[in-house]
This record gives sequence, C-alpha cells and structure tokens, in this order.
Amino acid sequence: MNRSRQAIRLAEHLSEVTAVPVELAHDSGARWVLRWYDGPHREEMRAHLAAALGDGERFAALRDRVIGCSRFQTLRAWAVLAAAARREGVLGPAVAGTTAAKGEKEADEAGDLWRFVRQLWEEASYPERVRAPEDVPLVEQLVSASRRDHPSGRSHTISELYMAEALLAATGCS
Repeated sequence: MNRSRQAIRLAEHLSEVTAVPVELAHDSGARWVLRWYDGPHREEMRAHLAAALGDGERFAALRDRVIGCSRFQTLRAWAVLAAAARREGVLGPAVAGTTAAKGEKEADEAGDLWRFVRQLWEEASYPERVRAPEDVPLVEQLVSASRRDHPSGRSHTISELYMAEALLAATGCS
C-alpha cells in the first residue's frame, strides 16, 4: 500500500481512537502534519501516533516520515476553559496576579486573561467539552462575544480577545 493511502488510514485510525476528526496532510519532503480540533493534547496524540506506527506493518510506509502534531484552538474551547476556570475560582486571581506583576504602565488585563486561558488549553484534553452544566450560559455568551461586525456591515472579525474583554466587562473575571 502506498504512503498516501496509509496516511489516510492512519488518520482514520487516530480519529477512531480519539473520537475526534483527525487529518494527516503532506507538508513537504519527508514531513507530514497531523491536525485536529478539540481532542487530546499534543503529547497524548503523539503517544497514539507512536502506538499506531509501532503496530506491525500497518503503517510501515510512514515510519520514516517526520510527523508533526498540530491541534487547533477553537472559540468554543477557549470559552469552555474560561468558564470552568471562573467557576473554579482560579481565573480572577491568576489574571490579577499577572497584571499586578507587570505594573500599571504595562497592564493588559484582557491579554493576560487570554494568555492564561490559552495555557489552560495547551494542557487540556478535549477542551471543548463542558465540565459543568452551569458553565453553558457563560460559554454561549462568550462565543457570541467573539464576533464583531465592522461598521460597513460587509465583514466581521472573530477573536478570543473579544471574549476576554466581554468576560472582564461582565464579571470582572473573578
């Protein structure tokens, strides 16, 4: 079986193992990139990948390839993790501590909030999955706040930073 077919089958296998859609795309030369949203964090996916590549001759044509792992952050994942951190009482103190350490001239509370949640995302498995039902209204509110229409009405922008600003404005983050 050729390498491209094995790549398709490997992506299908990893999709089954992780229960999230996984894509394996050729990058250049011997480099391939494994891509997914939600699901396991990078180290967990690397472990799944290593187990699959070590499984007999099933994916032998890909063993000598460099396969990078790239999980993409979604707006929903950011909102879910922010809501959970707020509910658990860790969001406010973490952001306040970071902002206070910078001093007034360098203060960027929304940016600090965004970075804190981004770090949570780096370490979280299946970050889109709501951990507590009481988080759902805030998650929906934050995802709605992620989009801003331009005054012309022809286009819009989407950003996690808009969600951070909305969270700060609505709740003071604590």
